[in-house]
Amino acid sequence: MKILKRALCAFLSAVIAFSVVGFSVYAEKEPLPDNASYVAGDADGDAIINSADALRIVYHSSGQQLMNDVVRRTAADVDNNGELNSTDALYILYYATGKVDSFQRKDYNLSTIAGNITYDPYTGCVIDNEGLGLVGFAYDAKYGVFYATGAGWQRTMGYTELYDRLAAVAFMPLDTIRIKFNYAGMQWMVQLWKGYYGLVLAGCETGFYNRPGDTPENQTTYNVVSEEYHQEMSCKFHYGLSSFNRYSKTWWLTGFSPAVQMSPATTIPMMRVENTINFTDIGLMNAFIEGLEDVDHIFQNYDGEIRPFYFQRGVNYKVTGTTVWFEWQ
Repeated sequence: MKILKRALCAFLSAVIAFSVVGFSVYAEKEPLPDNASYVAGDADGDAIINSADALRIVYHSSGQQLMNDVVRRTAADVDNNGELNSTDALYILYYATGKVDSFQRKDYNLSTIAGNITYDPYTGCVIDNEGLGLVGFAYDAKYGVFYATGAGWQRTMGYTELYDRLAAVAFMPLDTIRIKFNYAGMQWMVQLWKGYYGLVLAGCETGFYNRPGDTPENQTTYNVVSEEYHQEMSCKFHYGLSSFNRYSKTWWLTGFSPAVQMSPATTIPMMRVENTINFTDIGLMNAFIEGLEDVDHIFQNYDGEIRPFYFQRGVNYKVTGTTVWFEWQ
């Protein structure tokens, strides 16, 4: 009987192994769609090569979150050996930090617009070949959304409240919330914006900043967080036909879609934003929640006024594991 059981187990194991191998071979030979194109190394489809792509590969190779899109899997196989594993993730990290300047896999079927500016018909992204965008911005043609790459000149500028006040005279009337908290000997701030960006765009932003813990409270300048504190963030912007979704692991999540600028005091309070932040550090998350609950107003840069606003758990913010969802209007 034991011999029979062992033989049966061996047979079932062989069948399972054969099925898995067969599926893997099929997955590797799965044909690319007709409009397939990609930036090599772009595992998450945002046309920017950074640590988020490496993390996406790790999730896939460990089975935590499989990449079902054959184009994304192909683009992520940067060593071009037909396998997707930690070697590809490490290679991408080296590329993102400047330790290597190219991949064995090349960019595929991109359309050149001008100079080094290309269009990826599969993802809909218009971007330069270094992932920096035009003066730090890029365009997702598939969803009609402009966005900041987070890799441009803005990283070096940090943040000061003066930016918000100057934005008002630069045709950018905005609502903003500053979520301030302390953690690990540092002063932190997550800032939220929504409103008009120029005369023909509407959208939102989420920025992640910190500074030394002994900085005087009346100083309004913050630094952009280092890459180790980049968080997985998402936003859903709701304003008539200008609604869109954005997601990235970054320090600065943005999205702007076409909309004619109208009376700010009337229309900007109608714009609604849903945010999520998936924290990599639970201590940082708990500190952020304390700051979230301390919020008591929205600042309107277009008239210099404030209006009362509060985050209430279970009403307009929720916590699930290490993810905080919150909305504001």
